[in-house]
Amino acid sequence: MASERTEELTGAEGGRWIVTTLSSTYRFDLDAMTVTRIPGEGASRTVNDRTRPLREIVRCGVGARGYWLMNPEDDESAFVENYWQLSTTIQSIAPAPAE
Repeated sequence: MASERTEELTGAEGGRWIVTTLSSTYRFDLDAMTVTRIPGEGASRTVNDRTRPLREIVRCGVGARGYWLMNPEDDESAFVENYWQLSTTIQSIAPAPAE
């Protein structure tokens, strides 16, 4: 498990991370290669408000908007090639607490 805050995630770090933005929180599990969006108060709801298989982190750094690609679930793959997320400005990236 990761033990220190970081300024950026690339996907190579492994471990579980909490990425907090201006309006939502994202739980990255880089061992399982999944990401879960948890909308904050007043944030719009989206199709990404669930755990999705993470395809690629394009950018995820404190002080900028995050952008990553996600694979569809098997039952969605006939309709969608991939999902994408453009977050609001990232405020912090911290290790996720043990579950």
